[in-house]
Amino acid sequence: MRQSLLIKVYLGLFCILLFSLPFSDLATSLPNIILVTLSVLFPFCLKTAKKEDFKNQTVYIYIILILYLTFNILGFGDLKSETSQLGKLFLPIALFILAVPLKSYLSTLKLVFISGIFLAVVISLVSIFIFIYDSGDFSFSSGKAINEVLILERVYIAFFCVLSFILSLDLLQSYRKLLSINILVLFVFVLMIAARIAIITIVIIAFLYIIKILDTRRVLLILGCGVLLITGFFMINKNLQNRFFYKDQNNSFIENLAIWEPRMVIWPCVYKVTKNDSYNFMNGLASYNLQEKELLHCYKASIDNEEKKNWFLFIKYNTHNQFLDFLLVSGILGLLFFVLVFGSTFWSNRNDFFSFSLVVSFVLLGLVENYLHRQVGVYCFGIFLIFLLKNQKEIE
Repeated sequence: MRQSLLIKVYLGLFCILLFSLPFSDLATSLPNIILVTLSVLFPFCLKTAKKEDFKNQTVYIYIILILYLTFNILGFGDLKSETSQLGKLFLPIALFILAVPLKSYLSTLKLVFISGIFLAVVISLVSIFIFIYDSGDFSFSSGKAINEVLILERVYIAFFCVLSFILSLDLLQSYRKLLSINILVLFVFVLMIAARIAIITIVIIAFLYIIKILDTRRVLLILGCGVLLITGFFMINKNLQNRFFYKDQNNSFIENLAIWEPRMVIWPCVYKVTKNDSYNFMNGLASYNLQEKELLHCYKASIDNEEKKNWFLFIKYNTHNQFLDFLLVSGILGLLFFVLVFGSTFWSNRNDFFSFSLVVSFVLLGLVENYLHRQVGVYCFGIFLIFLLKNQKEIE
């Protein structure tokens, strides 16, 4: 009886953690407080877990990656100054371990996570409409205005929508009406806020999903409706046009891309850093602090426009690519381990659409964002490990 009550309390805390993640900008310390509480209760909940529940190839490779990165920095850099970032990288492992006693409550965890994201989207939509009503206009192609209105930074609330979309597809057979509404709201929302990578990810996963479950005639019908819907949004939503094609600028697309897209400066600088004497191909720079200094030095030397240069130096842009981040900090070995995390996941779950979709979503986000540098990002990656493991167990 006591064990049953304890598990219910443990489940409740974990549900609060998942539900609150989309609101992490409003309560930054809440997830960490809950995590500490779960850590205290964890030893008393282990009776519901088995040794096999801790075994997962993806998690093993990720642990090897983080240990390699830690010892690499310890051997070639200053570990003390890197503890903040390294601590974030260990957090997904902690989440995975803490979720093991809840292996029987996977559907509950998914529904709670979906509910939290839905509430965050609804609040954000209300905030958008209030802003439009007060100002009479809502132009946010540059990113600053939208981040002030949304409940969470655009790239991350949009990525939460992607995760909710995938989870909704996974549970669609059990809760068809409610989750169908949720899927429609999510898609309209990411189109409204012009979240590029989220739109691309959802379109790819939706396309593969309908091919998987429907006959050719229905596939063509749904694809036709989808194309009309997206085209309509592009025609009426200037923010979408500006975000994808830089239509608010006077130059050509290529010229505007070079002027307004930060990655057109960042990624060439990453390449230049790999050519410096301080960079070792095998183990990288062995320092996040040194990586930042090298990139800032490159921005200062390569950007001619003073206003743009000062902005880059003020923001201190990172690589904006999780794969390039591991390449710079830990060399080709670190990059290889990180690629293997997704490669092994895909191979071991190649017949499972849910796991495949999770891999696609994190790979695509990793091409444009360093999500393991942000607290909300590492929590998302921890959720990836949790749902992946549990889904793999269900398949087995």
